[in-house]
Amino acid sequence: FTMGDKLAEAKEMMKLGEKAMNKKNMFFKKSPDWETAADCFQKAAMIFRQPNVKQLPEAIAAFEKAAESHGKNGAHFYAASAMENAGNILRDMKAVAAAGKHYEQAAGFFLDSGKNDKAAELILKAAKTMADDDVDLAIKHYRRSIELYAEDEQQAIFIGDTWRQCLNLMVKHDKKEDALSFLDTMFPIFEMLGQAEYLHKAQLSAVILHLAKGDSVAAANARDSFREFAMSDEGEAASDLIDAFEEGNEEAIRGLVTTQTFTLLENQVGRLASKLPEICTECASDMTGARSNTRKVAPAVKADSDDDGAAGGGAGAGSAAAADPEDDMDDLM
Repeated sequence: FTMGDKLAEAKEMMKLGEKAMNKKNMFFKKSPDWETAADCFQKAAMIFRQPNVKQLPEAIAAFEKAAESHGKNGAHFYAASAMENAGNILRDMKAVAAAGKHYEQAAGFFLDSGKNDKAAELILKAAKTMADDDVDLAIKHYRRSIELYAEDEQQAIFIGDTWRQCLNLMVKHDKKEDALSFLDTMFPIFEMLGQAEYLHKAQLSAVILHLAKGDSVAAANARDSFREFAMSDEGEAASDLIDAFEEGNEEAIRGLVTTQTFTLLENQVGRLASKLPEICTECASDMTGARSNTRKVAPAVKADSDDDGAAGGGAGAGSAAAADPEDDMDDLM
C-alpha cells in the first residue's frame, strides 16, 4: 500500500468511528456503539502514527477519540493506553505541557480500572516530562506517585528512585521549605517500609537543609527529634556537622562534607552540603557585624544621655522636672 492508500484507510476509519458514536436506535434516539467507535479510532490512530504516514496531529486526535470511546464503554484500561499513546506523541513533539496533561488523564483511567501501580507510573511519567517547564506541578506529581506506590508494599520498591528525583528537583530550584516539608512526609513512609537506609539519608538531608538556611538551632532540634538517628553513621555525621557549624569552623565542615556519608547523598543535596563552609562563614560574618554595630550604637546612646543631662534645659531635664511630684503640687496651689 502507498502512503495515499494508508491515509485514505485511516480517514475512512475515522468516519466509521464518528458514525458509530452518533448511531441512533429504531426510535431515532442516539445510541452510540462505543465499542465499534473505539476500535475504528484506534485503527485510524495506529495508521496515522506509522512512519510512512506520520500524520501526528491526526494520530493524537484519533487516540483521544479512542480513549473517550473506551471510557464510555467502561474499558478504562484501554482508554488509559490510548491516552498514554497520545501523550507519547506530544512528548516526542516537545509539547511537554500537553503531554503531561494526557498522562494525567491516562493515570485517571488507570485508577478507574483499579490499576494503581500503572496510575503511579503514568503520574511519575508526567512529573519527569514537565520537570523543566513546570517545577511546582512536577513536584505535585512526584508526591502523588509516591503516595500511590506506598499503598502497595510490592510497589514500594519504586519509591526509592521517585523520592530522590523529587528531592533533587526541589533542592535544584532552591525550594528548601518545600524540601523540608516533603522529607517530613517521607520519614513515616520509610519507617513503615522498614527502609532505614533511606530514612537516615533523608534525616541527614533535613539537617543539611536547615544549616543551608543558616539555622543551626533548627538543625539540632531536627536531629534530636529523629529516633535512633544518633546511632547511625548519618546521625554521627550530622552531630559533627552541627558542632562545626556552631563553632564557625569552616575547615572542619569542608572536611566533613567530602566524606562518603555526604557524597552518597542525593546529587543536589550533596552539592548543597559542599556550600556549607561558605554559608557558615557568611553566618559568622553576619554575627560579627551585628556585634560591631551594637558596640558602635551603645556609646552614642550614652553620649546623648550625658548631653541631655548637662544641658539642663534640654528635653531630658524638662521631662524629669515635669515628672517631679512637688512641682505638680506647686502647680495645683
